[in-house]
Amino acid sequence: MTLDTLQLLFSSDPLETLKTALRFVHFIGLALGLGAATLLDLMMLRYCFRGRIQTETVTIFEFSTKVVNIGLRILWTSGVGFLLFYALYDVEKLYNPKVHAKLVIVTILSVNGMFIHGIILPTIRTQIGKGLFDGLGGMKRGIFITSGAISAVSWYVPVALGVFSQLNNAVPALVLLSAYLFLIMIAASVMNLCMHLIVSGRDKLPLKPVRTHHRET
Repeated sequence: MTLDTLQLLFSSDPLETLKTALRFVHFIGLALGLGAATLLDLMMLRYCFRGRIQTETVTIFEFSTKVVNIGLRILWTSGVGFLLFYALYDVEKLYNPKVHAKLVIVTILSVNGMFIHGIILPTIRTQIGKGLFDGLGGMKRGIFITSGAISAVSWYVPVALGVFSQLNNAVPALVLLSAYLFLIMIAASVMNLCMHLIVSGRDKLPLKPVRTHHRET
């Protein structure tokens, strides 16, 4: 295939080329955000069970959070590009309930990302040398775990909405968002229950007796 042939393929339908470019950028944002967010969730899960937070751990958390933020920015940029494209060339797509649901979900994802960056990360820095939740109250643990559940569900649901074209103009946005919130409730409840069982199990462990050395007189 020559360069002229390749150029002809892309220039023959410029609107389709533009749409494909937006889709490609959108997928990059999803890949970056979803991959880094999944890594963060798995690391939090790992340190829920065992291990102490080290300086290297915090570095990985911070780097992954930056990657998630980059993914979110790319997602917003390409998403706005899609909205402008639809407004100019395919207005009917703007009335697709799936598009409305994705906008709400990505907004929630962005707000949750700010919470993770502004509240959770600084807390993790103070836990160096300790377990992830050592010394944290039950309410604070629950909020952090729920934030992790929101992050996980809010990344995977938009991917699912993008994959299943059968949902286009077929399911109301309210139904999609209700299902999304239900998944968050299930994920958060299961994760909080597991954490409660872990903490309760640790509390029931017998304390090791303190060894004292007696000098002979």
